[in-house]
This record gives sequence, C-alpha cells and structure tokens, in this order.
Amino acid sequence: MSDAYVAHRIIRRIASWAVVSFFTEIHVVGGEHVPRDGPIIVTATHHNMMLDPAVLSCAFPYKRVLHYWAKASLFANPVMKYILTSAGNIPVDRKAQDKRLLFRGTFRTLAAGEAVALFPEGTSYTEPHIMQVKDGAAWAALEYTKWAKENPDKVAKGAENVQIIPAAIVYTNKSKYRSQVIMEFGQPIGMDEYLQQFMSQSEGAPRAAVKRLTAAIERGLTEATINAPDWYALPEPECSDIYETLCRYRDTLYAARMARGLLWQEERSINLDDFVTISQTLVDLFSTPDLVPNINAIKRHLLTYYSLLESTHLTNAVLSSLPLPATLDPQQPVPLPSRLRTLGVLIRDTLALVVRLPFSIVPLMIHAPAYVMGRVGARMVEDEEETQAQNKVVFGLLLLFMIYPAAFFFLWAFLWYTPAGAFVSAAAVFLFAIYHNSLINDPYSRTAPAAHQTTMSARNV
Repeated sequence: MSDAYVAHRIIRRIASWAVVSFFTEIHVVGGEHVPRDGPIIVTATHHNMMLDPAVLSCAFPYKRVLHYWAKASLFANPVMKYILTSAGNIPVDRKAQDKRLLFRGTFRTLAAGEAVALFPEGTSYTEPHIMQVKDGAAWAALEYTKWAKENPDKVAKGAENVQIIPAAIVYTNKSKYRSQVIMEFGQPIGMDEYLQQFMSQSEGAPRAAVKRLTAAIERGLTEATINAPDWYALPEPECSDIYETLCRYRDTLYAARMARGLLWQEERSINLDDFVTISQTLVDLFSTPDLVPNINAIKRHLLTYYSLLESTHLTNAVLSSLPLPATLDPQQPVPLPSRLRTLGVLIRDTLALVVRLPFSIVPLMIHAPAYVMGRVGARMVEDEEETQAQNKVVFGLLLLFMIYPAAFFFLWAFLWYTPAGAFVSAAAVFLFAIYHNSLINDPYSRTAPAAHQTTMSARNV
C-alpha cells in the first residue's frame, strides 16, 4: 500500500534536503521502540512549525510512511485530493459529531497496518514546557481498537492492536543555523490498560479512559523533553535599556541554558544521548527554591550574561577563547594585553583566514543569495522563535533551487550539452554542494579552547 505514496516520497526527499541544509544532525534515540510494521499513532512535540513534520518524516525509523491529518474540505477538489492522498494525508472532518465518522480515514490507514502521525499539542510554540496535550490521539486509538474488535473482517492480519509512540523532538538551538536535533521515541503505549473502561457502559467511563490515556501520552513526552516551570516577564520598573531582552526572557529555562553553555564551552562536546538529561537537571536545580542561599543571585547573573551575549551577538565560546588571566575578577582592574601581543593575535588570525579564503570564496559567493534571503526571512518573524528556522529554511531552499540548476546548465553549456557533459555537470554540482556543507560545518564543529577562568567565574558567582 505504501508503494503508492509517490508524492509523500518526493516531499520527504525535498524535506530531507531542507533539514540537512540547516541542521548538522538528527540524532535518534529510542528507535528500537518503533515497530517495523503494524498500526501505530505517533504523537510528537511541536516546537518548530513546518520543520517538525519534516524532521519526523525524514528520520523516522525504517522510513515508514507517516500519515498526517488534514482538513476534509481540502479533499473536495479532485486534483488536490489526489495530491494529498498521494502525500499520505488523511481527511478529518472536525465538524463531525460522530467519532467514527471523524476518524474514518484514520481507521482505514491503521487497519492496513500503517502509521499515523500527529501533534497533540495542536500548535507550534516557544513555551519552555509541554503544552496541554489534547485528547484527539487517545480518542482515535481507543475508537480504532473498539472498531477493530467489532469489524475484524475489515482489518488486515496483525493490525488489530494499535500502539501510541511518543516522539519528543528537541532542538539544541532551534533557530540557529547548523545546530542539532534530538528525536527520542518513548516506550509504546498499548490499549489494554484503558480498553475495558473505554468500552464500559457506565456514564463518563469512555471519556475517563481517554483522559487517562492522554495523561500517559503527556508523561511520555514530558520525560523526553526539557520542561521549565516558569515563563514570565519582570515588572516594568525592573527593566532598563540594557535589560530589554532580559526582561522578556528571564526565566529558569534561559538560566539553565546559560549554565550549560558555561559548563560545556561547546554544545557539541555534550553527547546528544545526554543532552536532554543534562539540560533538565540544570532546569530542576534552578527550579528548586532555597537550593543554596544565593540561588536567585546566581540566576540573575546568568540571565544578565545571557542577555548581554544576545544583545551583542556574541557567544560564550568566543569570549572563552580570549587570552584573559585565570584570576579574572570583575571588581578589580585588569591590564589590557600589550600592543605586540594584540598585533600577534591579529596577524595569526588573519593568516589563518587568508589561507582558507581561496577555498571558500567561490562557495560563499554562490551561496550568498541564499544566506541573505534566509536572514531576511528570519527578520520577518523576529518575535517568533519557532518560525525563524522555518523561514530560513524555506527562503534559503527556494534560492538554492534556482542556484544549483543554474550552475548545472552553466557547466553543461561548456560541455556542449552532451549526455556525458550532463553527467559530469550533475556530479560536479553534487560534489560542490557536499564540499560547501563540509566547509560550513568545519568552523561549527571545531571545539574552542577551554576557558578555565570563565568556568571558574561561573562557579564562584
């Protein structure tokens, strides 16, 4: 059945190009929890707009086709119906009062032993915790299980029992170019524990079973994500010009992020298997009242530093590489490096840049329009962090779809439009794209020298 989803495979291929062009890695944890076949409902977190389904589909274990819900009205046009169906979408009539009518397309998909994917929080968001998980996934799973028992002749062999697979998509920095993604699949949730109550004739029993199952889904997502308890702004009198950004984002999550940046100078030095655990541990520490006498002062200093880095477009790793004395004390004047030493650093870094420049100038010039348009797209939604990466990817990818074909035909013209010339041109463009990615990844993957004085200063705040 899945062989018919041509549009889905095309869209997934394009989406994989988009994802690879922005993120360096999608790290999958718990892939063994996803069955190779059989009916499943994948419930995923939704932090990053269109990139979430792209990431989920591209890196899903066994390359299973994921079927997403779509408004039934979109299927009214025959052409759109063919495209949406070929892409694996399922029509859902949200106005239907009868649950079986609402989930009719979902039942057909699950009865064929396929996978349905949805985002139970309902919308993309920047909140530092799992938002309220809606009941749709639980209703669909329990209604299908009940329907399958009543209609065994309509269900493929082995597709009688559906499982829910929680999928947590976590971004190391969701709006940052060449950051990483961790996708963790939780333990499958079976229906046996909830089915008896759901099929009970007692008043309110089915809804109670759905609520219990929804709570289990939420627990599965919470365990694999980073959740902070607070998200609030400071009162206006406490804000000043230098703290404008700070007053919008002063909360536990950002304090923990800054602490993580100080303890691990480079995010890439953290094993991605441990990224969520480390981040959540720091959040929990800063969420514990009276953990240490000066916990509020520590958070305030961390958030001040975070705000200053954001406003100056610097990173802790860059500052950590500066040749500052190990006994740095913000209360004491520090002599500046000598002019000779400063000149030596400038000459060293300039030479390092000049040596690499001939190898990077051509890729930079060719890809410059895509980078510029990506930046323009991000600036259009400066206040919506969850949309910035999406705009960067979409705007940049549109430019690349023009740049690479133009480069191909330009090279092919030099080779007299011969069949062999087409092959050589395509290979050259493909290798050039790989070279560009490796060139860009190199400065991101190099670990900056550890800054003992910065880490010690953080520990002594």
